[in-house]
Order: sequence, then C-alpha cells, then structure tokens
Amino acid sequence: MRKAAEDAGRDQALTPDAFEDAMAPFQIAPGARVAVAVSGGADSMALTLLLSQWCEANDVSLFALTVDHNLRAAAANEVRQVSAWLSAKGVSHTVLKWEEGRALRAEASSPQNAAREARYALMLEWCAEHNCSHLFVAHHADDQIETFWMRLSRGSGIDGLAAMSASSRRGGVTIARPLLDFPKSDLIGLCEQERQPWVDDPSNSDENSTRVRFRNTQRLLEREGFTRPRLLSTVRHMRRAKEALDQQVAAFLDASFTLDAYGVGRLSMDALADASQEIGLRALSRILSRIGGSVYGPRFEKLETLYGRIVGGPWQGATLHGCVLARDGSDLVIMRERAHIEGAKAVSNAARVIWDGRFRLTVGARDLKFDVKGLVVEGLSPDDWRVITESKALQERPNLSPAIRETLPVIKDERGLLAAPHFEYVRKDINSELIVHLEHL
Repeated sequence: MRKAAEDAGRDQALTPDAFEDAMAPFQIAPGARVAVAVSGGADSMALTLLLSQWCEANDVSLFALTVDHNLRAAAANEVRQVSAWLSAKGVSHTVLKWEEGRALRAEASSPQNAAREARYALMLEWCAEHNCSHLFVAHHADDQIETFWMRLSRGSGIDGLAAMSASSRRGGVTIARPLLDFPKSDLIGLCEQERQPWVDDPSNSDENSTRVRFRNTQRLLEREGFTRPRLLSTVRHMRRAKEALDQQVAAFLDASFTLDAYGVGRLSMDALADASQEIGLRALSRILSRIGGSVYGPRFEKLETLYGRIVGGPWQGATLHGCVLARDGSDLVIMRERAHIEGAKAVSNAARVIWDGRFRLTVGARDLKFDVKGLVVEGLSPDDWRVITESKALQERPNLSPAIRETLPVIKDERGLLAAPHFEYVRKDINSELIVHLEHL
C-alpha cells in the first residue's frame, strides 16, 4: 500500500498500519533504546504519540529530548509544558540547553541556522552517550516540498533536490524520519483525535524565514502546475538517483581508500583521477567530512577547486574543512588539522563522550565504581607525549608525527594525564581499575 502511494506521488494516509510500514526499514530490535526530538509542535507531538505506542508494542525504550535554545523568553515555559505533557504519557523526558542562544537574541541576523546545528549536536551527543541507536525527528511531506524549493533556489544538484532521506548516520547515531510520506494535516488530525495540545512556535510564521516564504507561496506555485504529487514524485526520482550514486561512491572508497586507527586516511590519486568527476567529488567530500568530524561536507565551490588542483597537475598540499591534505608518492594523505580540533570536554555522568566528532570514549571500572566527575577529554599535548614515552607504556613507539599525535584524544583529571587510549597508556595509580574503550566514528 505504501509503495503504491509512492509510485503515484501521493501523500500517504497516516494509519497505524502505514506507520508500522514506515518503521520497518529502521530494523529496531527488541530491547533497543531510541530517542525522539520533541519541540512541542503538532508534528513532534504526533510522532511521539505514534512512537510511544510502537515502542511499547515492540519492547523498545523511548526517550524524549527537547532543546531549549534560549532564543525566546517564552521558551522556558513552553519546555515545562512539554515536559508535563510527556510525563502524563509516561515518556521519559530530558531538556538540553543551548546556552549560547541567549547571547544571540539581540542580534539582527537570524540565529536559526546556528540553532539548528546546535540542536542536532546536543541531541546526537546525548544519544551517543546514552546508547540510543536512533534519533527520530518529525519531518513530514510538507517539509520535503519546502526543502526541495529552498535547495532548487540555491542551484543544488541531485543530493540537494533529493531533499531529506528517511535515515542518515551522524556521530554513530541514525537520524530517522518515518513521517516523510505523510502530510502535516494528518499529524494535526492525530493530535486533535488524541486530544493532545501542542505549542505554536512564532518562528513558524516569520516571513524572514526562507522556508516560511516558500510555504506561503505554495498555493501560487500549485496553480502553475507545481502540485504536491508532482513535487513529491520529483523528490523520489532524485532520491533514487542519489542512492545509486552513493552505492558507486561506497564501492570506490572500499577499493581505493583506507583509514587507520589514528584517523589518517589514504586515497589513491590515480584512482581519483580515473573516476568520473561526480564520483570523485562525492568521495572526497565524504572523506573530508569523516576525518574532519563534521556533520556536513565542505562548500561545493571550495571542494570543486580542491578537486581540480589534485587531479589537474603538480600539487603538494592544501587545507579544507578542518583537514590537512598532502601528497605522498601516488597517495593523497588526509588528516585532521590540529588547529581545528575540539577543546577540553567533560566526561558525562554516563561515562561516555563524543570528542571532536570523530571519537567516542567510554570510561569504566573493573572492580569498583569509578567516579568520572572532574575528568575531561582533550587533544594530546607534547607534555602528554613525554609522559607516555617516559612511562615505558609503549611496547613500540609508533611512527607518528606531532601533527597526527596531537589530534588524538587523552583523558585527564586534576593531576594531569590519566589515560591515552590510542597508546594503551593508563596512569599507574589507577591502572588496575580503569577501562577505556575507544571507537572511531
């Protein structure tokens, strides 16, 4: 039924069976932990109602996350109201605060883009630290159409015109969008049917927002033939093309690219030159995003310029997107740029932390409860390296330049260096107690 609606380019009716079908591709097993982003609007409240029922029926733990951006004085009261609604439904709720938002209230420029980046960063980090495999967000069919128009106006290619995908992977967490085939009117209808109130965010009607302007002109565009079914059908065509290209990029990287335990990548320059320009550009963007610990790729104009320099003739090195690129014989070597790594970051009470968008560290204890309060993760310093080498912890000193070593994470307490997981170093006074697990994202 869902497939037939997609082929016809129509919105899918939001029924229990249709939502069950929409959840199937995510393959969430019993016992899993998932989170849902809840702003308090009709979209996210409807998704939470649906997920709450689905999770209960499938033995999955659900956690609701709300970000207080501190952009509006009224937001604090709205967050409290959302918390009360979720408590009445028996849904666990956590509020994450973006403290920087308060300083942006008085700025003339729109802080919405910065708020969006911060919102995802806070929620994805919480999910990673609390073992939630998926973060569900309530984007729907109306959002797809607005996204398509916005990206078309910017001259986007296939990726942009494919709008939003049902799932994407960031920081070890899957962002899941099960409502992309359902119209907003159905989400409002569900809330009304369940007598679930919602919050109306004034920014959703702000004419300064590009998304709102496209939303308000949709009726005019429909009179000119740009109907919802046609636009949604176009988005699906673009998505299929994007998926085919993604498969080719994955095959190219499997054959031509390696990433070592220290976050240093190697790409065959001959393979890059032989590949089609489209595949080469996509592969290079994906590499820079992963090694740079970034959610998004570099700006296309800069990426295209770099690609042209690499394949066009004699070339030695460059920096882009928080990465350093250098030539080593027939290989292109890509590493994290030391000047752009994240600063010190506290280890959470869950004893897990995502650092620099590249590494997830989990701190545990063998025999006794280890207190993580006061522990931080930061980049390895020359003094840290001296401590490691003088301790004779290294069985064999790896041939790493300072430019690579100093982009790697270490754990510290008030006494200094506590652990350096890449080099299997743990300070002697807690060596028998501490376990540190390191994962490259």
